[in-house]
Amino acid sequence: MQNRGWIIGLSIVIGIVLACAILPLGSFALLLAVGGSDTSSDVMLSPPRWQEQRVSGSGLNRIAIIEVNGVIGLNADAGLFGASQLTQRQLLSQIRQATEDSRVKAVVLRVNSPGGGVVASDEIHSELLKLRDVEKPLVVSMGSVAASGGYYIAAPADRIYANPDTFTGSLGVIISTINYEEAFEEFGLRQLVYKSGEFKDIGSPSRAPSAEDEAILQSIVDQAYQGFVDVIAEGRDLPRERVLEIADGRIYTGQQALELDLIDELGNLDEALVGAQELAGLEDTLVIRYRSADTFRDLLLGALAQAQEPADPFGLRSLTQSQGPKLEYRMIP
Repeated sequence: MQNRGWIIGLSIVIGIVLACAILPLGSFALLLAVGGSDTSSDVMLSPPRWQEQRVSGSGLNRIAIIEVNGVIGLNADAGLFGASQLTQRQLLSQIRQATEDSRVKAVVLRVNSPGGGVVASDEIHSELLKLRDVEKPLVVSMGSVAASGGYYIAAPADRIYANPDTFTGSLGVIISTINYEEAFEEFGLRQLVYKSGEFKDIGSPSRAPSAEDEAILQSIVDQAYQGFVDVIAEGRDLPRERVLEIADGRIYTGQQALELDLIDELGNLDEALVGAQELAGLEDTLVIRYRSADTFRDLLLGALAQAQEPADPFGLRSLTQSQGPKLEYRMIP
């Protein structure tokens, strides 16, 4: 009898999710009903409080593992069944919770990222610096890749660990654009632009860049690069001239990064946790991760977002809907 009730309940949930996928307008109304009457901006934008998931150990004192996966600043919602990559807002929320929780004595930042947006990387870096203000050690454990912006956010750490074969480095800034002027000509297409100033459409994919365009974009890259160099020099306590020598955009292995003083020790996550415990002066330690307690409404929102995502099997929409030049601390082959 209990099994039958469970099956009926599951069938109802599946039916609602399918209805959301097939009838987005109806599902929108349903979501409003499930969400309740309070739809004020304060409720919608308030950061979540994360639940703790025990990883190992015991005791009152905690070491929090916070994971940075994928492209930094990428707006990728978790979807119906969740995802390992957090949005920028979620990641900042986890860092703040660890900073404000007096039971958390140290943070291990597990970085597996090729970098990402300049502003997004700087936001994370600034939030991590607040751990120093409350005297909580920050230890970084680099995964397969912790390059460019992935290194930028690692720079303020008290100790950095990497696997000997980790890809790191790629210290620098990039703006990349795509140009399909010749392709448009081949198909007899033109983009008509009416602009208020000469440089209003700088980086346009439908025309070749002028010398002035290139000079403007390069000056932006150069400015961001100087800021990157400053972050490394301060975080790693290296002479600025030395950083300029090694920050030429090339990638380094973990072993090479150790020889260049870009990391402190070779090791994986387990070694980083031991290091964090040592820096915090702890004996009994509870190691935790943060996990979101998804509500039924969250699951429906994720299903609706997936259902409304337009199909683009050949990538043409993403190719032609240019978002303009993007300034990134990112490893791009």
